[in-house]
Amino acid sequence: MHMQIVFPQLELHSIESSFTNVPHIHPSHYQMTIPIRGYCHFTHKSKVRKLVAGEGLLLPPQDQHHFYQGPEDGIIIFQINDDSLYPADASSFPEPNYKYEFNPTDVSAFLHQWSSSFFPSVGSERLALEEKELQALHYVHRLIWGPESSSSNQFRTQPHQDNRYISRVIDYIHAHYYEPIRIEQLSAIALQSRYHFIRCFKSSTGVTPYQYVLRLRIEKAQQQLRQTQKSVLTISLELGFSSPSQFYRSFIKIVGATPEQYRLSTTI
Repeated sequence: MHMQIVFPQLELHSIESSFTNVPHIHPSHYQMTIPIRGYCHFTHKSKVRKLVAGEGLLLPPQDQHHFYQGPEDGIIIFQINDDSLYPADASSFPEPNYKYEFNPTDVSAFLHQWSSSFFPSVGSERLALEEKELQALHYVHRLIWGPESSSSNQFRTQPHQDNRYISRVIDYIHAHYYEPIRIEQLSAIALQSRYHFIRCFKSSTGVTPYQYVLRLRIEKAQQQLRQTQKSVLTISLELGFSSPSQFYRSFIKIVGATPEQYRLSTTI
């Protein structure tokens, strides 16, 4: 099995079967290779080494490499755009190492937890996809530099200021919830880096920015279903859902009934 998830700044590959590739380079991506079960035979610059579970290699762009593994082996690969390898305040972090030691169980647990909520709930919502990409990037930062990488933030506000800035973000969301919203817009309002903003927002509201937007849209949908005769299609489009099917999935998950069932129950 080969699972591949591609974002603008990061690709994630999970390979749990026999696999081999040809010598190649990544022009603008670092590659973190982590066997999580068994081992793989990894060739880097014509030097062959046997990587066992928990050993990780971080290769810079332009370095030629290839590997092969057997049917009982498993590997996880992160490919990170060279502009996104470092946390926000890159000046405080040294050059990354070439070889790392990891707990393969922890890496597998992250992959399972992260990917299990990826399909199909996030649909094609840009805000949700940005959140998922940032979660994976932050995890890579922690693998390379440790937990301290999450606290670095060149735009970090003081704790007593966070709630004030988050309130401004919430006001913005309530004014624009039916429009496409980007993490960059919200984090700029909060004067925070993107990842720190998501953590502060969730700490203040109990949900991520995307979950907040989604629940607000569903709340507005319930109101329109009760008070208007608009079709479900019209409501879903007016509220900014990417498709009627995405609206249906979200509505059922949050409300526990289809939009038609909800409308019928409130008119009896």
